[in-house]
Amino acid sequence: MIIERDLDALRISGVRELNAANAFVLEKMVSAARTGDAKDIELDLSETFALDSSGLGALIALRNAADRPGGVLRLVNPTPLARRILELTRLHRVLEIAQQEKRPADQQSEYLNEAGSTVSPRPYSFPRAPVSLESAAA
Repeated sequence: MIIERDLDALRISGVRELNAANAFVLEKMVSAARTGDAKDIELDLSETFALDSSGLGALIALRNAADRPGGVLRLVNPTPLARRILELTRLHRVLEIAQQEKRPADQQSEYLNEAGSTVSPRPYSFPRAPVSLESAAA
């Protein structure tokens, strides 16, 4: 997860999962990084493949934190899964969602995850087990 501080906003990217394991960490990191004139929070969800109720709670907490000084929480480029969850919970009516152009692949860089390990941005895929037609027929 990367947090970049701009003059008027915090930009958070590299969030692959937003769930019980890291929602509290995200809230604390954003709280520590919010100093000065940064009113808005932009959370890039373009790499998010997991979002649960704790993650949704963190989004509401971030929205409330941004709203106090007159700012806004903006969810940028949510994945289809994240967008679907936001729609099912009706949070798309409360949170601002924006689509922005993605950076070219050669401009994407590595980032540090919550444990401080370097992770390269790449699509996640589940391993596939071999399927035998003979065992399925038995």
